[in-house]
Amino acid sequence: MVTRNRLENLLKFKELMMKEFEMSDLGKLFYFLGMEYQMSKQGMVLHQKKYVKKILRRFRMDDLNPASSPVGTKLKLEKHGEEDKVNVTLFKKIIGSLRYVCNSRPDIGFAIGLVSVSWRF
Repeated sequence: MVTRNRLENLLKFKELMMKEFEMSDLGKLFYFLGMEYQMSKQGMVLHQKKYVKKILRRFRMDDLNPASSPVGTKLKLEKHGEEDKVNVTLFKKIIGSLRYVCNSRPDIGFAIGLVSVSWRF
């Protein structure tokens, strides 16, 4: 993945790289590793709408209500009484998927970090 501020510099760079390495020019970037890129007059916008919808469907959470802020900053997670056992493998898959979403949604990073390190199995 290569970007530029001047088209002529990009063309020179691609020409040098293609001489040195076997590579292909796939054109403008739209989707890469779960990240979606959109160009606007202000610059490039990065989001993960497709990826988020995919993981919500995967973990059967696509019909849940959205929240503007996932957790307060002073929240402490505690275990109350006898609760059902958690499927550790499923939990790790969900947290891993959500950690990747933090690349484009830093606002959920604190909540994901809190849940991932505070959970006791």
